[in-house]
Amino acid sequence: MKNFCSALFFLMLSFRGLGQTNQSWYKVYTGKVGNLAATIHLHQAEKNYNGYIWFDQNQWPIPFYSGDRVGLTDSINLSCSSGPVSLNLTGVLNSESFKGTSVLEKEGSSSKKAQFELKLNNDKKFTSFGYISAHDSTALLPQIKNESTCDYIVASVWPKGNTSVDAALKKQIAKMLSMPATVTEPGKWFTSFVNKSAAAWKKDNSKLSPKDASEVGLSLSVQEENRVMVMYENAYYITLANYTFSYTGGAHGNYATSLAVIDKQNGQQIKLTDVLNTAGIKLLPVLLEKVARLQYGIKNNLPLDQNNFLVKKVEPSKNFYITSSGIGFLYAPYEIKSFAEGDVNLLIPFTALNTYLLPGFQH
Repeated sequence: MKNFCSALFFLMLSFRGLGQTNQSWYKVYTGKVGNLAATIHLHQAEKNYNGYIWFDQNQWPIPFYSGDRVGLTDSINLSCSSGPVSLNLTGVLNSESFKGTSVLEKEGSSSKKAQFELKLNNDKKFTSFGYISAHDSTALLPQIKNESTCDYIVASVWPKGNTSVDAALKKQIAKMLSMPATVTEPGKWFTSFVNKSAAAWKKDNSKLSPKDASEVGLSLSVQEENRVMVMYENAYYITLANYTFSYTGGAHGNYATSLAVIDKQNGQQIKLTDVLNTAGIKLLPVLLEKVARLQYGIKNNLPLDQNNFLVKKVEPSKNFYITSSGIGFLYAPYEIKSFAEGDVNLLIPFTALNTYLLPGFQH
C-alpha cells in the first residue's frame, strides 16, 4: 500500500491552450512520462483543455482544468501536485502527440527532469466519442450601469456508435445533464439551453433600476459550467465524470464532480454491491482511513478530525470509480476536507480488496 500511494499525484489548475481553431474534440494520448506509462483523456472545447491523466502503475485518475491558449503558440504547461510531490509537464501538443520535458519534485530531494512523449491512441479498446459544447455569455444593458456578466457552458462527450452500450452511455449522459432522454441532437439542445439561460439572466436583472444595480455591484455575476468527460476506461468499465462549477456571487464559486461507472459489456451502471460482498463494504471505512493517512502523510495516531479533516471517519462515497488497480472514492470540497484542499480522491488498491470481490467481477 505504501509504495502504491507514494506515487500518487493530485492534479491542480494550470493547463494552457494551443494556437488552433476553436473546435470541440475528445482524444486519448498514451505513452511515457519519464519511465512511467501514462494515459491522458483530453477534451477540448471553447479554447479550454480539460480531462484526466493516469499512470499504469497506480491508475489513479488525476483531473486537470485549463486556462486560455498562450498567444498563438502550440506550447502548453501542465502542473500537478500532492503533498510533498509535484509534477510539471511542458511541451508541444498537436493532433498526433504531446511531448516535452517533465520535472518531478519532492520535498527534501532534488528535482528530477525527464522527457515525456504521449501519442494519439485510436485503439478500439477506447470508446469512440465525439465532444460537443455550447457557450453563451452576456452583460446587462449600458443604462443599467452595472458591469456584472453571465456565462453558461455545457460540454459533453457523446458516443459515435449505435450499439446497446452506446445507447446506455447516451442515456447516462442525458441523466447527468438533466437533458430529456428523447433528445437525438445534443448539440442543438446544448445551444438552446445556454442561450435561454443567458437570456433569462439578462431579462431578470434588467428590471433593476440603475440605483439598485449600483448598490449590488458585481454580485449579480453568474458563471455556470457543466462538463461530462471520460475519467478512466479499460476493457471492462468506463467512468464518466460530470464536473460542475457555479458562481453566483461571494468569495468563490463552488464545484463538484459526480461519477458513473458503466459496464462495457451490458451498459449497466455499476454499484458497490456489484463489486464487493457485505464484509468488504463494511471494511471500506478502515481502508479509506489508511489510504487517507498515507496520502496526506499523517504519521500520528490522532483522529482524522485532528489532522485537518472535517470528519473523524471516512465513509465510502456513492461517488466512486473503478480502475484496473482498485476502487476510488471522490469527495467534494467541504465533504471531508476544507474547500482550499479541493476534491479528495482516495483509491483503495485491489490488493487490499481481493478477498471481498464478488465472483465473476473482472478488472
